[in-house]
Amino acid sequence: MRKKVLFSINTFLVGGIEKALIELLKNDELKKYDLTLLIGYNLGDIQKLKNQIPEHVEIKYILEDEIYTKAKRKKALGTLSKVEKILDESISWLKKITFKKRLLQIIKNYDVLIDYDMTLASYAKEISIKKIAYCHFSLKHYNRGIKSRQDKLGKRLSYYDKVVVISEDMKKEAEMVFPYLKNKLVKIYNSFNLDEIERKSQICLDEEKVYLEDKYILAVGRLEETQKDFTSLLSAYSLIHEKIDEKLYIIGDGRHKEQLEKHADNLKIKNKVIFLGFKNNPYVWMRNSSLFVHSSKFEGLPTVLIEALILGVPIVATDCPTGPREILEDGQNGVLTKVGDVKALAEGIEKIILNKDIKKQYLLKSKESVKRFDGKVVIKQLEDLF
Repeated sequence: MRKKVLFSINTFLVGGIEKALIELLKNDELKKYDLTLLIGYNLGDIQKLKNQIPEHVEIKYILEDEIYTKAKRKKALGTLSKVEKILDESISWLKKITFKKRLLQIIKNYDVLIDYDMTLASYAKEISIKKIAYCHFSLKHYNRGIKSRQDKLGKRLSYYDKVVVISEDMKKEAEMVFPYLKNKLVKIYNSFNLDEIERKSQICLDEEKVYLEDKYILAVGRLEETQKDFTSLLSAYSLIHEKIDEKLYIIGDGRHKEQLEKHADNLKIKNKVIFLGFKNNPYVWMRNSSLFVHSSKFEGLPTVLIEALILGVPIVATDCPTGPREILEDGQNGVLTKVGDVKALAEGIEKIILNKDIKKQYLLKSKESVKRFDGKVVIKQLEDLF
């Protein structure tokens, strides 16, 4: 009898976690199982990556009722008013009761739960099947490092059979913050189909050609400044934009888009910065870029950074916890700069753009480095946990 495996995620938007999950579900080795993806909230047409979920994966939702999903959808779009927020908070008790009841009803029909974004942690104690949590962010900085919240998180994670972290730095941090979880912690990199990424990087839509023919620096990510740091990137670019030919392209959507557009305008670089919005295929943009820049305050193992490495694009990244230093192997495969250091970020960009020899040096070292992220290796490590 085929094992029934349930993957769960709270919402399905356009972030790195969703992309990593899609790549994992596409792996042929998982077809031997009955797979279901359980999504906490149905947010309708803003679930732009939903069509990439493979056909052999059944999709279920916990909450689809508009009374429960409307505020979350508006928050994702950045259009939630204060009044709407208060109204949503007034029914939070009902939402929690309904969510829990429906969740436990669904879960009892499965053999294994993989909580892919840890959002079911508050229910873990009551879930009786084998359960695995996936952590995609620095546990040390989770909940801003507030001790009472960290203690609560650690207790909840203790109810899982295994807790997967996606980088070695994350594992070390987790062992330090939660030493009692040491035997439950497992490092498994996100899964990547190297051949598929290469193939997609060759596909170009006619309307994109005019942009791709220009010289440009590229950044990709959700426009969410609580975690990302496009603000510093824009400020860094403003220091050097007159010294280089490259424009700055930014792929991604999010609630801080308007704020970032205003920042570009204030810096007087609006004519050289293009916000491209969400792109189903960012790989062709990566391949054709002069440089990939990743500016963030904290991460887990940033997907886009690995994808740029796979495609042989030179990289400048902020040395945030966790992931960039591990991916770039202590700066051997790209430039690392201090988080929030605008001047250093500008110098790193300028260094690679204006020095072809340095660019070649980084690219030669990166080719061998990407093999550790091959999906064939990753999936075997996950299966061992079932």
